[in-house]
Amino acid sequence: LIHDWWGIRPIERRLAQSLAQMGYYVIVPDLFDGETADTPQAAMALVEKLGERGYQAVDAALSVMEKHLRSNRNVAAVGLGMGGSLAYEAAIKRSDLEAAVSFYGFPQRYLGQFENAHAPILAIYGSEEPYTKAPVIERLREELAQSALEHEVHIIPNAGRDFFGDSSRAATQAWEFLAAFLEKHLSGEPRPAKA
Repeated sequence: LIHDWWGIRPIERRLAQSLAQMGYYVIVPDLFDGETADTPQAAMALVEKLGERGYQAVDAALSVMEKHLRSNRNVAAVGLGMGGSLAYEAAIKRSDLEAAVSFYGFPQRYLGQFENAHAPILAIYGSEEPYTKAPVIERLREELAQSALEHEVHIIPNAGRDFFGDSSRAATQAWEFLAAFLEKHLSGEPRPAKA
């Protein structure tokens, strides 16, 4: 589970706990080494300081999950905002993921690369998303449709950004999409261990 640009907040803790209650092993790498942000300016400063180390930490966390003693090696990357962007990157760079889930991640950086993605992708946005506008989401949808990847792109009506952390109808609907997608892609036979 990859946190947003604010750092690890109660939403990530609740989501990790909910996923664990469903029977999944969950790791939440702290990409900001304990720092959190209260304003968009402070959050952007954390992201800029992070740089490429963000994906490296996510990649390492996914590898740890694969090697966990009780893991069946069926691994997914799930991210919120900035973490959703890193989930897209993992789907493109790693050939050993069963799924990637992006809640209001930024696909702009990866447009033109989704044909190289290896994992099924679930993308969820609010219809009132302020940063990733409808034309960008439509381009993401088109690129995924042109690839051989199984994918779902959902636009939740009347939802903006960061809706997943509240108790709204949008959050409930997003949770249902997430739970069904993970059940579909992680419940299969264990992937063989690498030699």
